[in-house]
Amino acid sequence: MLSSATLHYKNSIALLCSALLTALFLFAPLYYQPNLGGIGLNLTFNIAVWGVASFLIGTGIYLIAATQRFIRPINTWAYLVFPVVIILSGIIAASSQPIPWFFRQIYVIGGILFLFALFQFNIKQQQIERTLYVVVASTFINTLMAIIQIFSPELIQGWMATYNNHPVGVFQQVNVLSSYLATSIIISFYLISRPSINSAAITTKAFLITHIGSSAFIITYIGSRSGVLSAAIGILILFISRRQQLTKKAMLTLIALGALLGGAIPGGTIEGGFKQLSQKSIDATKGTGSSARIGIYSVTLELIAQKPGAGHGIGNFQRVWNLQASDYYLRNPDTKLPFDVEHPHNELAYWLIEGGIISVAGIVIAFGAIILTLIRCGLNRGGSYTALLTPITIHAQVEQPFYLSSLHWFLWLFLIFLALRHRTINSTVPLSLAATRAIKVSAILGCIGSSYFLIHTARAQADIHAYKTKQENRAPYLQVALNNLYFKSYAEELAMRNMLYSSRLDKNTEQVHRFIQWAEQRNNINPNFFIFQDLVNAYGFLGLKDERCKTIHAVAMLQPTNERLKTADYACKNSK
Repeated sequence: MLSSATLHYKNSIALLCSALLTALFLFAPLYYQPNLGGIGLNLTFNIAVWGVASFLIGTGIYLIAATQRFIRPINTWAYLVFPVVIILSGIIAASSQPIPWFFRQIYVIGGILFLFALFQFNIKQQQIERTLYVVVASTFINTLMAIIQIFSPELIQGWMATYNNHPVGVFQQVNVLSSYLATSIIISFYLISRPSINSAAITTKAFLITHIGSSAFIITYIGSRSGVLSAAIGILILFISRRQQLTKKAMLTLIALGALLGGAIPGGTIEGGFKQLSQKSIDATKGTGSSARIGIYSVTLELIAQKPGAGHGIGNFQRVWNLQASDYYLRNPDTKLPFDVEHPHNELAYWLIEGGIISVAGIVIAFGAIILTLIRCGLNRGGSYTALLTPITIHAQVEQPFYLSSLHWFLWLFLIFLALRHRTINSTVPLSLAATRAIKVSAILGCIGSSYFLIHTARAQADIHAYKTKQENRAPYLQVALNNLYFKSYAEELAMRNMLYSSRLDKNTEQVHRFIQWAEQRNNINPNFFIFQDLVNAYGFLGLKDERCKTIHAVAMLQPTNERLKTADYACKNSK
């Protein structure tokens, strides 16, 4: 028997783990302040999510030192290959943007550490099911928020994002919300199939049913192809793999299916969600001239073919995309290719462009190990976990959910953990007293350091937003951001553009020359339309006609569909 002290210790660890996972999935995503939008830490809920994840990682590392045991999945090496190879590809390709490269490494390495940290808590099945209920509760909050955003956005205006009656939840993007809801619908059906549902309160069962119906309503209302398709595929896989368990709960399962259809049908008809789905499918079959997505994939293949080995360098996507997209448009003028693409709408393609085959090899090895684990789990378990992973995995192949939402990243990793935990290795890690103390102190300092950085980042983001919305002529709000590693580049851009405007008003030619030198260097690394625009104005202010026309021609080549630029370029050519 376990001693009372040991039992108390294990209970304390289990309670701490539950608290951290609840904070991660339920409370952290609700943190909101007016923000810049976009991806990563520009979205403030991601800051809070990473804050909680950092504490979970730090606690996991602390437990290794405290217990001198390391619990890990089999084939651990397969999950460590990816961070190693992306560092290797970055060295070979020599990324011209070290800060984006650094944060991409942190994103991947942080995810791997989060996954391994989960094993150290020795989570039991009951605790896992509680966490899945927490995820469903988190999703239900997003569903209610989305309904308010559709019908009464004024109720939450000011303390949560609203976008002209569009349902976006906390994520500020409809498709990201859709894949999150699709995942939670499958989780709900999975919980219905579990033995514990038999002893669950009627309110718990009603909650799951209500959540399935309301989430289905939002997904079809949005008209998201990836959301509807992934939910359908995931539910089908789950019903095949857990047909015996669901058959034993036939009445509850039928009620849940009724709620699914009862939510999906009105959701798809109220604002033409089904019509949007069919129209998007029709457009996708009409060829390059009618589908921007086909054009995006065509340019993507050309970029991959240019540097297949180590890629173009992590952080260099925007620069190489702008150049190749312009060339592609000149060869295919009938295409509807957008020229503000930040992602090739496929996670593997993104890594192939920036990291080449070297990086993707690491992904393939990790995925191979996961697939092997799912197969070894058998149809019942393995099929269930596959179903749970389906929506976010599919979404990653058509958009960028992990960059828009860190919550998706950690939820996806947690669902992978569910499969990996069935085959683990428990190793003794003999540590000296000094090493034990060093690891414990490092874990604590890591939590403190990450908290400080994230709080500083939240302040920097808030200051940039205040500066942009108040449209000040000076830049008093940018001092914090200029000293923040994540926002430094963008804050510098805002400060330099502000300096240009002020210098033109003050007729300070020396400062305008300084801006020109900075802008030319920045555009060589990462071409930016707005900086090009300011550069044109700067040359015009100084009366440098040739340089102005040369810059207009360069940006017109990058934006061949911009009629105003075409006119300006034509005027420059005729003036010679």
